[in-house]
Amino acid sequence: MSDERYEIRGKIGQGGVGAVYRAYDTQLRREVAIKRVLAVEGDDSHNADLATKNLLKEATALSSVQHPHICTVYDAGIDKDGPFVVMELINGKTLDEMVERGTLTYDDFREVAIQSQEAMIAAQDLDLVHRDLKPSNVMVCWLPSGRFQVKIVDFGLAKFSAKPSLQTIDHGDAVFGSIFFMAPEQFERVPLDRRTDMYALGCMYYYSLAGTYPFNGDSAPQVMAGHLQNSVQPLQELRPDLPSWVCAWVMWHIARNMDDRPESARVALEKFINDETTAAQHGGVMPHRSGPQLVIPTTSPQLITPTVTSTKVNTQTAPQAIIPPGGHTAFTSSQAIRPATVVTGGTAIQPARPAVTVSPTITPAATITPAATTPPAAVNPATNVVAAQPTVTPPVFPGLTPAKKGLSSTHKILIYSGLGVAIVILCWILLSRNSSNSETDRFNALMIQVEDLRARDLPTTKDDLTLLLDSLADDTISNRNAIFQRIVISKPEGSYSIDKLVLDYATSAGMAEEDCKNLSIVIGKRGDQGAVKGLLKWAIKNPDHPATQIAIDGANKTIEEDNFLSFISILGATETPGVKSSAEKALKNVISNSRNKKNLANQLVGAFDGSIDDNYKLAMIRLLGNTGSEAAKKTISESLSSDNTNERIAAATAFGAWPNDEPFDTLLDAFESEDTIVVKTGVFKSAISLLSSERKHDNDELGNRWLTLSAYATTNSQKSKIISEAVKANADWSSPVLKFFTGKDHDDRIQTHAAKGLDKIKD
Repeated sequence: MSDERYEIRGKIGQGGVGAVYRAYDTQLRREVAIKRVLAVEGDDSHNADLATKNLLKEATALSSVQHPHICTVYDAGIDKDGPFVVMELINGKTLDEMVERGTLTYDDFREVAIQSQEAMIAAQDLDLVHRDLKPSNVMVCWLPSGRFQVKIVDFGLAKFSAKPSLQTIDHGDAVFGSIFFMAPEQFERVPLDRRTDMYALGCMYYYSLAGTYPFNGDSAPQVMAGHLQNSVQPLQELRPDLPSWVCAWVMWHIARNMDDRPESARVALEKFINDETTAAQHGGVMPHRSGPQLVIPTTSPQLITPTVTSTKVNTQTAPQAIIPPGGHTAFTSSQAIRPATVVTGGTAIQPARPAVTVSPTITPAATITPAATTPPAAVNPATNVVAAQPTVTPPVFPGLTPAKKGLSSTHKILIYSGLGVAIVILCWILLSRNSSNSETDRFNALMIQVEDLRARDLPTTKDDLTLLLDSLADDTISNRNAIFQRIVISKPEGSYSIDKLVLDYATSAGMAEEDCKNLSIVIGKRGDQGAVKGLLKWAIKNPDHPATQIAIDGANKTIEEDNFLSFISILGATETPGVKSSAEKALKNVISNSRNKKNLANQLVGAFDGSIDDNYKLAMIRLLGNTGSEAAKKTISESLSSDNTNERIAAATAFGAWPNDEPFDTLLDAFESEDTIVVKTGVFKSAISLLSSERKHDNDELGNRWLTLSAYATTNSQKSKIISEAVKANADWSSPVLKFFTGKDHDDRIQTHAAKGLDKIKD
């Protein structure tokens, strides 16, 4: 890059492998943004070459797409400092910055949707897949006219491909892109195409309208599981003010299966326009065609580079119109109707819009009622309180005794009403006692049935089961185990599901932890897979609850691959050691019995890439060893040369669980170069495991590998272990290995041990 042409004026931002600078083009006299690859420390030329390739690929991709809604590339090349790309400096804010102040109004969303779809139509016409669409990669800028414009930036992950391609991996083997907007196929490491971008657009639209991610979680594994299980709350529930067809259009984009999404941006945009027109014809919402009119911003230009989107999003703010930086008033088509006005001082021209004529409602005059003969009570105008009328006392004549009065009608009504209420209360008490006695008798009858140890499939009505479950709320009930046993041996009498009802009680907020744990055991014993899956789904949200380990153990008995992602999610979310152990054991069990280990390995690699928790990543490494896939081998090999001691130990353990002895040479290389004793011990132990009789071997090479490993043994413990394995195997290679240890290069204890081993296999 010529230093005479571009003057660097400061750094804008920095990512994993690149930095972006603000610069001035002295030839064309304009501000630009320059993106460079960061200097790579050490001799990591592979990483530098990969970063250079990706940067120049971005330049090629962007320069091939000339569109008003895509960031423009001006120049690219390589100089003494490495590769660089010169692009337009965008004046505006990212879409996620807009959403932070409030979710989008309908009219502003319409503009964002149409403009972003138009941008992707241009890209898809050139078979370009972006693969990293997210709000932080969508800029909102303002034109001189005052209208806002959407621009898609950062095609660093884009790739020209008319055929499906695989997800790009960086030098840390981490999947690029934000996990909240990644399609399921990006975690599964299957070929990607334009429908992957449609999914990301859908997640972005959902976020801009709801203020929350469609697939959220407290950890990366939970988010990934949300994508893969498509557990998303319908947008209509969060934004009931929007037309239903708009919500359905957004949800169409985030379908789990690629075939269920829009085939392309062109198809999606056509449906949006068609649905909008149809809705308008039937009296629905019809946006104004002029588009939003905004004030020209006064802030300085800025280029936003890709960043990890914050997981904390404001979900409570009401929809807000898009307003440019600076806090000026902006007019959009969703705001109050005003006549066309020409203004100055940077204010946009508000287009004239037809006023809505409201017909006045005619209310008939109230009927005037003649005044009553009784004079009305006086009203105090200051307090609006009716003044009391004077009481008229009848005259008393001397010599006459006043007659005794009977009860007035009012008193009689009050007395009769009181008696009626008392009778009702008495009846309710009597009925309640009878009902309570009846429930007690029924409860005791149900408990007596448990005494018959041979009882199975006892018919139980929904009312009976509810009675049993409700009794758990009574702290005075002592025979709780009998209640659980009675539920286990029940069968439904009538059209209801025992397992669903038990699941509802077990996962209810008011259920005591111990009762929840026991009900989880009941669900496991009954073996209904629907209830087990429901319990696992609850366990993902309650990873440290005592019942979570029971849920894992119950699901582990069936060894279903459908539960694999649930186990991954729980393992990533829990802090309880017992739950972690059970989840890892369950995952290993599923892998061992799976016929599609490659797919499971891809899911584990995706979980490993998407996590920042060290312990979780170590578990993923250990589990990968059971899959025997190429993707697993690559990840484990890189971990074996990591700077992290624990990661190297986990990698050695993983190779020790490999289905065959293929990684043997890799382990020997690691053993020879390792300086840390604990890691070196783990590597040697794994090498012995690989050569054991439980693995698949090339018998012609097995003897040579045992002799090679024997030569690498440096401690008496390692030598004794090999001798024991040779005696136990009693194979063709056993004698040569034992004779090797009878040599004078070993101390007396090892020579004696080996000699006894030879005698034993001869006998």
